[in-house]
Amino acid sequence: MSITCDVLVVGGGPAGSSVARAATKNGLKTILIEEDKEIGTPIQCAEAIGSYLFPFMPFKIPKEQFIWKIEGMYFWANDVAYIKKGGIWEGYTIDRSKWDIWLADLAADTGTTLITNTKLISLDYDNNYKVKKATAIQNGKTIEFKPKIVVAADGIDSTVLDILKVKKKKGCIGHVKSYEMKNLKLKYPKYDQLYFGDFAPRAYAYIFPISNTKANLGIGTIYDNRDLDEYFENFIDIPLIKKQVAKGEKVIEKTGDAPVRNLSEKLLYGNIFIVGDAANQNIKPFIEGNIPGIICGDILGNLIYKVLKNDEKPENYENIINEKFDLIKNSQGYTDIVYGESEIESKTFNIFLLGLMSEIIELNEKNLETFCTKGYDFIKKYVIERGAFIEK
Repeated sequence: MSITCDVLVVGGGPAGSSVARAATKNGLKTILIEEDKEIGTPIQCAEAIGSYLFPFMPFKIPKEQFIWKIEGMYFWANDVAYIKKGGIWEGYTIDRSKWDIWLADLAADTGTTLITNTKLISLDYDNNYKVKKATAIQNGKTIEFKPKIVVAADGIDSTVLDILKVKKKKGCIGHVKSYEMKNLKLKYPKYDQLYFGDFAPRAYAYIFPISNTKANLGIGTIYDNRDLDEYFENFIDIPLIKKQVAKGEKVIEKTGDAPVRNLSEKLLYGNIFIVGDAANQNIKPFIEGNIPGIICGDILGNLIYKVLKNDEKPENYENIINEKFDLIKNSQGYTDIVYGESEIESKTFNIFLLGLMSEIIELNEKNLETFCTKGYDFIKKYVIERGAFIEK
């Protein structure tokens, strides 16, 4: 089977569905292929979205997608806690399986051809990365596509980037061990909880509520993912956490990876555009990529239409993203501080992260040196004077 199309989107997550929807709405023959049998599985997400991003969305989110209202964020490190409420700290918990199906349906409703259970296995491209043919396999049968444009929306483990032989740099991926748990006794059921400690080295752990008694719990690290199980057990062994999960039961595992830095040096290779997690299109320091993927996907889908009409140059892609949705670029200053290497003693660094990520401490190049070299006691006093409190 050989299929000619304008756009071939690889990956049926939020970014891929958003690209496909926008491209199809512009009259382009668009095909979206997804490796898994069903859209929205497996779930590898903490399922939290920030309502501050809603004004950037290219379409309205139906109320039924909102599972649980989040009123703010709770931060904790070494028995020091701080709460932020309202504004940019508000959001919702979603069900990623239903969310992804909804987005894929939006694309399909515009006329996108959606093909699941289909894995890309090769790209026939020249020295300038211009793809002439893409080959996929479905149920043992080969399908050939002849696209004008290819979109890599296939996430952190991008098959497209692997085929292009793009080498991922060390420290560009955050590893997450996560479970949905029930029968919990949540202390803050209306707040996303973030925890900093050695149980989540160079990242954070979290409790993101789904209801009064249910939540997604997880830990992250940029280090070797072989230690994730141990990190998770150390996290839930903290007295404050143990009280909340004492009678808890694991419902489903939602373990996965997330991009911390760019996986590739470029977002464009010939006629191949990269979007979503594969393009590190998330907002630091919380690695919020769900809605940003949708926004960037919509921008890209509209750009592709202009490119094929010769009204826009493809190499302007990254600049257009930065102009139309500058929150991603503006947030990158957190990356090396939060997720980079450091020789600072961990106890001191963890309480510094509490101050930085809660915005008690302002982000600038001097913060790390100014605050961390003064030691743990100084930072603890600093944040408590500004509203933090002791909670064991």
